[in-house]
Amino acid sequence: MGSPLNQIHKIPLIQYVFLGFIGALSTLAFSPFNIKLVIPLTLAVLIYSVINSTNFVHSLKLAMSWGMGYWISGTGWLIVSIYYYGNTNIIISISIIILMGILLSAVFIAPFALARFIQFNQNIFFKSLAIASILIILEFSRFLLLGGFPWLLPGLVFIDTLGQTTIPIFGVYGASYIIYFFSSLIAFSVLEKRKNFLFLGVSFLLIFIPYQTNQKYESYQGLNLSIIQPSLDPFKKYTAGSDVAIEDTLLDLTNKSNDADLIIWPESPLPYLNSDPRMTRLISKLGEEQTILSGSWQYRNNKLHNSMTILGSDQTYLKRHLVPFGEYVPFDGILRGLIEFFDMPMSSLSAGSANQDLLQFRNFKILGLICFDIAFPLSYLKEVRKSDFIVNISNDTWFGSSYGPYQHLQIVRARALEANKWIARGTSDGISTIVDNNGTIVSILEKGTRGSLVGSIQKTSKTSFFYTYGYLISPILSIIMLMTILILKLRK
Repeated sequence: MGSPLNQIHKIPLIQYVFLGFIGALSTLAFSPFNIKLVIPLTLAVLIYSVINSTNFVHSLKLAMSWGMGYWISGTGWLIVSIYYYGNTNIIISISIIILMGILLSAVFIAPFALARFIQFNQNIFFKSLAIASILIILEFSRFLLLGGFPWLLPGLVFIDTLGQTTIPIFGVYGASYIIYFFSSLIAFSVLEKRKNFLFLGVSFLLIFIPYQTNQKYESYQGLNLSIIQPSLDPFKKYTAGSDVAIEDTLLDLTNKSNDADLIIWPESPLPYLNSDPRMTRLISKLGEEQTILSGSWQYRNNKLHNSMTILGSDQTYLKRHLVPFGEYVPFDGILRGLIEFFDMPMSSLSAGSANQDLLQFRNFKILGLICFDIAFPLSYLKEVRKSDFIVNISNDTWFGSSYGPYQHLQIVRARALEANKWIARGTSDGISTIVDNNGTIVSILEKGTRGSLVGSIQKTSKTSFFYTYGYLISPILSIIMLMTILILKLRK
């Protein structure tokens, strides 16, 4: 009879549907579901199917099927912003999600079909390293291609498990490499009927045992914060007269935070520019001892930017990584105006430069990151090394009560682990948090809650191994492996 996978492989249509379903299941490994064991097993099915395929075209279709399931399911929460907030027809909204799934799969998953050409007689360990190297190269491509989309990285699922101890050393990418390797080991063991290697691969799953680091904090190094979460309706933000109600909400919550050294407002909380006279009026209403770090809209050199600034000062950070279709429209000349979603407020922004100064408050050097910025750890290597802690502000209101904001928070926790830095995260309507340098949530203000999150953040000046050397390990190992494969091919 053969294995169930071999039976499925006899009927192509069933194969594609099955691989799509398996790819979709992968979403359950990430927040808020956190069924972490799913990801190495679904990846093992993908690897097995591609390696065992009948030809290259067939393997390409299998990879595409898995990828579409993965991306459509994993980013399906975007339909909230497209349909509900973007006021787009439901059919068009679903079509956009499907088309995006096809595009992401074609760029980030489908090239994996080339792994089928690795037809050499080396041992299972070597072949598993080769497969992991191919997959990690595709993972690194997510920094660059399509403007960058480093979302749903498998290594993220190590958080709150024994596996998270690898993240400060090798980063999320190194954690992904480990998962890819053992998933490959399981796939090859089943394919070649090697029970000893299968046992080893399955034993790896013990790394998903729950684990949390307990740490005593040195309070004398701390800074008292208040994170303001106004939880305002995004539909009303840009309507006439809304500015007064928004200001009143922000001021009311801020005035209840008199004991805070630094007060954090979320990404773009106000519907006007930083240079607007209304901003001057708002600052005049703040207490003399109140220091506000806030998101804002700013013009620089006739370009509109999403920024983070210390109100009343010239200290500003300009967002580097813009959200496609939210802050800028790819193929603007073609898509702009087709549907209302492509004309959302502030959808014509410019990105900030790669080299920007840290924000300074008292004797603390702050790395400011806005929303999507937090997903790009290699974009601010120098800044992390110099900073004392990180402030991430975001506006996840556009994703409603979907699982998108929970995935976003998972990324924030990974960045704290990688950098060995505390992170204060302020959002418009949740999830606002203070995360310690071990990725542990110290305090939290849940989704949809209006209020202020009061707590302290600690100064850490020691740079993690990942930000010193570890970020080089995965790409170097992958390049060495792929060059070795090429040499072996040429020698035949």
